Amino acid sequence: MDILYLLNELWRKKWIIILIPIISVIAAFLLTMNLKPIYRSNTQIATGFTTNEGVNISDERFNLREVDLKFNNLLAIMKSGTILNMVSYKMAIDRINKELEADTPKSNFTNDELLLAESIFQSYLRKQESFSIEDEKSKLLREILNEYGYTFNFFRNGFDIKRLPNTDFIQVSFVSGDPEKSANVLNVYCDEFLRYYANTKRESTSESVTFFEELKKRKKEELDDKNQALKVFKSSNNLIGSSADDNRSTQMYELESQRDQINNNIYGLRLKLEDYKATLAEKTSGNRNVSTSSSNERILNIKKKIDNLNEKFISSGSNNAQLLDSLNLLRQQYKVELTLMERGNSAQATKGLSAGELQDLIKSTEIELQVQGSRLADVNNKINNIRGNLSSYANNEAILSTLERDVQVASDEYLAAVEKFNEAQNKLMASAGSIRQVYKAVPPASPEPSKRLIIIILAGFATFGLCIFIIIMLEVIDTSMKTPAQFERLSDLKLSGSLVKIDTKKLNFINLFAKKQEDDELELFKHFLRKIRYEIENDNAKTFLITSAREGVGKTFTIFSLAFVLSMIKKRVLIIDTNFKNNALSNWLISPKKKTKYLDQGKTDRTELRLYNEEEENENSTQSDIDLVQPTKHKNIFIIGNGGGNESPEEIFFNKDFNSLIQGLSNRFDYILLEGSALNNYSDSKELVKYVDKIIPIFSAEDSIKQMDKDSIAYLKKQEDKLSGAILNLVDYKNLNV
Repeated sequence: MDILYLLNELWRKKWIIILIPIISVIAAFLLTMNLKPIYRSNTQIATGFTTNEGVNISDERFNLREVDLKFNNLLAIMKSGTILNMVSYKMAIDRINKELEADTPKSNFTNDELLLAESIFQSYLRKQESFSIEDEKSKLLREILNEYGYTFNFFRNGFDIKRLPNTDFIQVSFVSGDPEKSANVLNVYCDEFLRYYANTKRESTSESVTFFEELKKRKKEELDDKNQALKVFKSSNNLIGSSADDNRSTQMYELESQRDQINNNIYGLRLKLEDYKATLAEKTSGNRNVSTSSSNERILNIKKKIDNLNEKFISSGSNNAQLLDSLNLLRQQYKVELTLMERGNSAQATKGLSAGELQDLIKSTEIELQVQGSRLADVNNKINNIRGNLSSYANNEAILSTLERDVQVASDEYLAAVEKFNEAQNKLMASAGSIRQVYKAVPPASPEPSKRLIIIILAGFATFGLCIFIIIMLEVIDTSMKTPAQFERLSDLKLSGSLVKIDTKKLNFINLFAKKQEDDELELFKHFLRKIRYEIENDNAKTFLITSAREGVGKTFTIFSLAFVLSMIKKRVLIIDTNFKNNALSNWLISPKKKTKYLDQGKTDRTELRLYNEEEENENSTQSDIDLVQPTKHKNIFIIGNGGGNESPEEIFFNKDFNSLIQGLSNRFDYILLEGSALNNYSDSKELVKYVDKIIPIFSAEDSIKQMDKDSIAYLKKQEDKLSGAILNLVDYKNLNV
């Protein structure tokens, strides 16, 4: 929409824009005359969210987002209906006690009703709950609260709760008409809020303690079960000790050491036995070199065996346990032989013994050999058993590792549960936190500054802006073609000219054009008519169909106006009233006579329409009963009328050569103007198009373009060369100044 047009509309409606704000200012002034003063009492609540006050349960670091979340949660609790209801109950209880103590109660309730209400309020206050409308005594409680003015809305509208920016404090204020009440309500509010907050935290923390205590017990039972399973497994698999692997290694080492020692003892005993037997043989045979030679032979044999086994052990990769055991045994025997050989005293010691004594030594040595052999068998059995158990050690080790891991996991879970339980207990002990009222509210010394002036100013500005907004919105949603520019943009049709809206009731065309008019609108109307006349003359056409999309756009008046301005330049103009649905032209310009003939009354067998006798034409001439052209009281303006009806032009002109009539008339007149019915309603104009040279559509500036108008405009555009410029009628003179 054109900005200049909007500004012009606002200027035209300036008195509305001025008067309505003035009225609203006066109304605001009158309505605020009786405003009572209000008193605001303030207090602050410290939260401790951003400071280190109070008991710290954990080592939490400062987190701005968490702090904001805590403040938002706290503000939600402080503004909750439960807290406000607790305040209203507490205030009602205090008021009831004052009335019961007074000699003359001020309310409309009996003492019994007040006592009952007081006890019910006390009950809800202790439980920190709100009564329901379904409660049996809810009606009485509501009536008392309404009587005292302690309703929920009263407190909700009076409180202002907000966080002081960049601080740890929450500002709480309450306004009322009584300074004492403002301070009292605020202190009661803080008491009830702190009590409710502490109880809520304590209840939630107590539930946490109970939960974590049960969790701790359950985790302890699970840990005990895991430890018992591990203990049973170790016991059943001989794994008692620091670890199964170390236990078996130690046993194997000790048993193998015992076995080596027994083998050495057995080997020594055998050497002694051979020595004893050799000495005994010497005594009986007299040969004394047998023992020494046999000892040397044994040493050489042992040395050869050691060398052979050593080669085999090395070639096998040095990982054959049996070869290693045999090699160690031979080395021990080799050391024993060398030791006996170095001594060289054993043979000398036994030479002094008798044969009987030697036999006794032989017997005792054989017995000792049997004892050592039994010990060796027992040690070998134990070694074999341990080696047999080593084959199942891999499976036991996997099971043992799983059990130990389960024990470790159960132990960690138990310790975590214990930690959570201790933390919950600590929170329970410090559940009240550091939230506190910083100072008590006191009655304000003076009322709040009056907002009367602000209200009055806001009323004026608000209505001023609202008026402008409404006017602009009405213009925006208004799709009427108020100006020629809007018409061309909305219709996309060429515009020959426009006609301003004038009062036509007392209009005299002769006087209008005879002199300059004092009325600017009439003068502009004349100017626009002459402009349209110029456009018609430049169309180089004689016959024009003047039609419209809608009815009531001023076709009749426009046709006559055009005929009049054309007649002023000595042009003979014939108006043919082909608007059979509305013959306003005929009724206006034709004086009724008995023998007047109309275009739709020619019921003869002749195919041609009879014209008037040109020779008889003059201003006072009369016509025959077959003449159609009628003169008007205006010079050079003639008319062919119709009697009105519901038939279309094609039906009326059937079997009549209307085209020949138009051709004949065009030779006698300079311009022929035909009026057609509205395109949106009838097909008459479409049937008349073939008889004319040009089409002049007329639109009203007071109308908007609807869908049917768009269809009619589309039809007009299809006529192409026959379509002349449109005329925008009924334009507001004030809109033309834009």
